[in-house]
Amino acid sequence: MKVKQVPQDFVVEERARVRPTDRGPFALYLLRKQGIGTLEALRAVRRAWQVPGRAVGFGGLKDRHAVTTQWVTIPRGPRRNLEEATFRLTYEGQFTQPMSRMLLDGNTFGIRIRDLSDREARTLATRLADLATHGLPAYFDDQRFGSIRGDVPFAALLLLRGDAEGAFRAAVASPSREDRGPVKKRKVALARAWGRWEDALPHLHGTPTRAAVLHLVAHPGDFVGAFAALDREEKALFSSAWASSVWNRALAARVEALVAPDDRLVLPGASESLVFAKDPAATASFGTAVLPLPAPNARATDPAWQAALEAALAADGLRLDQLAFDPRLGLALRATQRPVLFRPDDLDVKPPEPDDLNAGRSRLDVRFALRPGTYATLLLKRATWDMGGAKSIT
Repeated sequence: MKVKQVPQDFVVEERARVRPTDRGPFALYLLRKQGIGTLEALRAVRRAWQVPGRAVGFGGLKDRHAVTTQWVTIPRGPRRNLEEATFRLTYEGQFTQPMSRMLLDGNTFGIRIRDLSDREARTLATRLADLATHGLPAYFDDQRFGSIRGDVPFAALLLLRGDAEGAFRAAVASPSREDRGPVKKRKVALARAWGRWEDALPHLHGTPTRAAVLHLVAHPGDFVGAFAALDREEKALFSSAWASSVWNRALAARVEALVAPDDRLVLPGASESLVFAKDPAATASFGTAVLPLPAPNARATDPAWQAALEAALAADGLRLDQLAFDPRLGLALRATQRPVLFRPDDLDVKPPEPDDLNAGRSRLDVRFALRPGTYATLLLKRATWDMGGAKSIT
C-alpha cells in the first residue's frame, strides 16, 4: 500500500467561513502549496513583502507532503499575487477580519491510495465505512509532534519544570525528525558552540534563533529571556506539542480501561503509542464525550475523564495547578474542550481502479471532510493498519 506516492495523491482544501468582498481592512489570499509547510511558506511571504509576523492571519497548519489550499489575510496587504517554487499566494479580495482558527469549518480531503490488491481495496472500503459509522479516537497525529527532538523531553515540559536552559537547548540545538539539512546543520553548530554565544552567531544569520542568542550575549544565563525571544509561532508549537501528548496519553488510558488487551489495536505514534479497539463499535460508547487539553483550569464534565487527564499529567510529574509558564514567555495553556471521537463526514469511496503507477495493482480514490483539528492520516493509519499504513503514512 502506498499513500502520497506523488503529492497529487493527497489534496487538502480548507473550509472556512470566508467570502471575499471589495471592501474591508484585510487583504484576503488563497495559499496553494506543495512540498513546504504552512509556517515556512508564510515566512517567505513576510520576507518578500516585509510584513510583521503577527500581521499574517491563517487558520491552521497544512501538510508539507500534500497539495493544500488555505486562506490567509494581511492587514492592508498588497492587492497582487506572489509565486515561488513551492507555493502561490493569490489575491482574492478584501475581508472584514483576520483569518484565524475561529473561522475554520474543517478540511475536505481527496486521497488516492495506491498499490493495493483487490482484496485490500475492498477491505479498506469496508473499514472506512465502519469508521464513518462508529468513529475512532481523536488522537493528535504525528504532524502535531514535529518539534520532538529525539529523546530530548518536550521543551514546554522542561519550562514547566523550571529548566529554562534545557528547554532552550531542546528548542534550538537539538535536531528533530522534521528538520532539513541546513536547519539540522545549524542546530548542530549551535550545540557545539553552547555557552560561547558570540561564536554561535555566524551560523544564525537570517534565522529567528539569532535574536534569542543575541539576548544571551547581552544577558548571560537568562534562558527564559532567550526562549521568549524565539519566533512566536514556533513557541506555540512547542507548547501545543506537549499538551497534545498529555491529551493523547489520557485518551489511550481510557481506551485501555474499556477494551480488553486481546481486542486492542496499538499503532506507533511520534510521541506515544495510540490505542484503538479492533472493532470500532467498542469505543462508540464514548459518544459525545469531550476531554480538555491540560491547563490550570482544565475540567472535564465526566470524573473518569478528569482522572485520566490528571494521571497523564502526573506521569510528567505535574499537577493542573503547576501549568503556568513564566509571564515573559508569552505562552499560556488553554483548556480547549476536544471531542474524544471523530468521524469522516460525506465519505465517498469510488470503486477500485487499475493503478497507473503500480502495474497489476489497484488504487482507491477516497473523499471526505473532517472537522478542524482532526487528522486524515490517523484515519488512514487506522483503516490500513495491516497493509503497512501505520508505518508509511505521515
